[in-house]
Amino acid sequence: MPEPSLFRAAVRGTARLSPHLVRVVLGPAGPAGPADRVLDLTAFTSTGVGDERLVLVLPVPGRRHTPAPGADLGWDHLPADQRPVQRSYTVRSFDAASTTLVVDVVVHDGGPGSAWALRAEPGDVVLATAPMGWYAPPPAARWQLLVADLTALPALARIVEGSPLPSHALVEVPEPGDRLPLPAAASTRWLCGTGNGVAPSALLRAVRDVELPAGPGYVWCAGEAAETRALRRHLRSERGLTTRDYLVLGYWRRDQAGWDRRYAELAGGLENVYAEAVARGLSSTDALEAYDDALERVGL
Repeated sequence: MPEPSLFRAAVRGTARLSPHLVRVVLGPAGPAGPADRVLDLTAFTSTGVGDERLVLVLPVPGRRHTPAPGADLGWDHLPADQRPVQRSYTVRSFDAASTTLVVDVVVHDGGPGSAWALRAEPGDVVLATAPMGWYAPPPAARWQLLVADLTALPALARIVEGSPLPSHALVEVPEPGDRLPLPAAASTRWLCGTGNGVAPSALLRAVRDVELPAGPGYVWCAGEAAETRALRRHLRSERGLTTRDYLVLGYWRRDQAGWDRRYAELAGGLENVYAEAVARGLSSTDALEAYDDALERVGL
């Protein structure tokens, strides 16, 4: 039997950080039944990578506990209206000594993850996957440029907290109240009222205006997929950077439902592009590039 890749966690509390960010604090949920293949959060291990993310498996509205998965660690055995929702979030922090896992959730109208974060109460139980991170500045880097919308602000903040590199941050938020304190090690330019689904993004223009410091460095960008694709194109084609010098991640998509329908129609076989690239010996960054290039070739 394969090792479980899911962890049970209980909500300890929530806090409103800004108009569009809610912090959810999770801890152990207690022992499971003998046949349960889900581990308690006490078995969770952080990668230690600043932008590590995991998937939270959330109960449907009206329920306080995520149901146990089937033998395949899925939920196809349940009626469609009882299947839990899965959403990806940055691990804002994890303290192994107290088994405390913190995620910051962007809240907006109509999002199932938003609705869960706003209604979550102590004792509610969710499931979490093992985390994965990508942030990897080259050893010779002497500076870093960090570019994020609100969904990526938790990762950006954790990166700054854990990195010795001098940092310049460009952060796009829906409104001024979403600006959160960042460590003094980062010089920060806030772009308020653009991107984030409220208006066209100004991040590409802001990045174009940046004069990168001399010497080797690293550029990390995360946000809406189409907007980060434009940033990747700029870094690769206009700046002449290689994948050792930058990392670009799409955290969400505008009109996700429409994109999913087009993906089902156009992208047969593309789900294996990333895994096949890694199997050929490509780095995770190069594999992400290969996958996004494949999506772009079919119009996604």
